[in-house]
Amino acid sequence: MSQNIDNEKPINIAIIGLGGQGVITLTKLIANVSFGLGKKVCYNEIHGLSQRGGSVQSLLRINEAENPVFAAKDADYIIGLEKLETLRYLYLAKGSTAKVIITNKYLIRPTSDLGYEQFPDEDAIMLEIKKHSSELYLFDALGFEENTKTKFKPLNVAVFSAITTFQELGLPTNKAENLVNEYLGRNMIIRQINKKAFKDGSKWLRKLE
Repeated sequence: MSQNIDNEKPINIAIIGLGGQGVITLTKLIANVSFGLGKKVCYNEIHGLSQRGGSVQSLLRINEAENPVFAAKDADYIIGLEKLETLRYLYLAKGSTAKVIITNKYLIRPTSDLGYEQFPDEDAIMLEIKKHSSELYLFDALGFEENTKTKFKPLNVAVFSAITTFQELGLPTNKAENLVNEYLGRNMIIRQINKKAFKDGSKWLRKLE
């Protein structure tokens, strides 16, 4: 699948979220930029009930072309678009060396009103996530969505922009932006919304101490 020989160690990335948040599209954006640079790339998709707000998980490997699946405790990066889903997949984190990017979106399931499920509070979630990360970053999804004055709010594109600031991943900002315009730019209005989301995305990311 790769266009050249790459002796770099594989980078394992788990991308987690709920149906409708754009987990699969975010995975493909990262993969396509990496592949366009001549890197080996492979990924899988576990959709779950993606059309019903169910769990969606994708495993992606850069510098690896054959096997997209990696073992538990082997993820270098966990990108969580929703807090509770991120908590559920912390077992993938590579000890205390994983970098975790999490949004402040916390979507309680309707079944909680019936008393069928108990959900942890947000402080408890954050404490647990900190235990499994060497570096923890918060993407302010609520602030981003509040400042996006349209019904369509492309959180995944904004997070993609923020991810390009991690130099280890080798995702050049200009190539990533061009891909957003090409891959998600069929509709002129949507293209402009995605373009602005990408331009502003990195400003909503901050490192937590």
